[in-house]
Amino acid sequence: MSKAARTVFKSPTALVLDHGVASDLGMYLQKLNVTKALLVTDSVIAGLGVADRIMKEAEEKYGITFAVYQDVLPEPPVDNVYAALEIYKESGCSGVVGLGGGSSIDVAKAVAMLVTNTGKYDDYAGIDKVPNRCAPLVLMPTTSGTGSEVSVFSIMLLNGSKAGVVDQNISANIALVDPQLTLSVPRSVTAATGLDAFCHHLESLISVNASPFCDTICLEGLKVISKYLRKAVGDGSNEEARYWMSYASTIGGYVMNLTDGAAANHGLAFALGAKFHVGHGLSNAVMLPYVFPVVAKAELEKVRLIGEAMGENMEGLSDREALEVVTEAITTLVKDVGCLLPLSTFGVTENDLDDLVAETNTQTRVMNHSTYRLTSAEIREIFAKAL
Repeated sequence: MSKAARTVFKSPTALVLDHGVASDLGMYLQKLNVTKALLVTDSVIAGLGVADRIMKEAEEKYGITFAVYQDVLPEPPVDNVYAALEIYKESGCSGVVGLGGGSSIDVAKAVAMLVTNTGKYDDYAGIDKVPNRCAPLVLMPTTSGTGSEVSVFSIMLLNGSKAGVVDQNISANIALVDPQLTLSVPRSVTAATGLDAFCHHLESLISVNASPFCDTICLEGLKVISKYLRKAVGDGSNEEARYWMSYASTIGGYVMNLTDGAAANHGLAFALGAKFHVGHGLSNAVMLPYVFPVVAKAELEKVRLIGEAMGENMEGLSDREALEVVTEAITTLVKDVGCLLPLSTFGVTENDLDDLVAETNTQTRVMNHSTYRLTSAEIREIFAKAL
């Protein structure tokens, strides 16, 4: 049981999770008095025809028109925000729709923020710095990973490093989570984003900001992902697995709100993403087997709960044995879905370790959430083991 803790629950105005809810986009935009929306997405989603289908239905049923920004990059630079914002203003839009993975959704949040708040993205980087509620905003995930559709975070690459705006004022009016939008997601993306969601639950459970409310959701998320991620990776058309992965990802976004973000694993992953442009989900996945056994030493009581949620038999184990069993279970999950990759896969060498440590140490927001504070020497050792 967590210590007594202050609990602040931040969320979008509404969440709808169900097969087929993407068809209701026009209805929700109409309720928000949006007649023309900027749809923010990436070239992959646009190329699959998903965006066109959704926009066509909203226009035919509800008369909504759209402008489109489809150039969101993985690990998006802040320039993506400014380019999309220019289209919003030039096209006379009155609301924003984010459609895609966490990158597209984070860009959509930032655009909606800058519609109603003057200045630049970096003026609002940090916690609770956004004075005005953002423009009307509907968020629709096509992956099951970040939970960004319900979170209060927008993460961008700013001057070569990860920076984040964290504020209730950039949360969505409506989060429409349609598991059918994830059916065409490639196996590798399903795996990496699913492990990102796993990290959200795991890191929040052992965060300094954990609370009983948070713990309950985290253990549920770990249980669901442990059961369904392999199924979703093995057969992307499995609608049951896709539904439950969407569910776990979305509630993972809520726990991010409850703990003000992730912890140490995300800190090292942010560094890997910034320096070697490894996707966010995959960065978290490849670091997890190496970070967890170090930081979990401060949370041995919760390690047992993690093991039970993952379906492991924890009865009769010593604390050290329990940590070894859970570490092995996590490593096996990462391996089973194809994400147990050495850092050398991404071009990392021993000569890069000091730079990765330095970049990790700039991620003070998430690193300070860990109940086990990693030293620079420990961070270097973790990266070295992951090579």
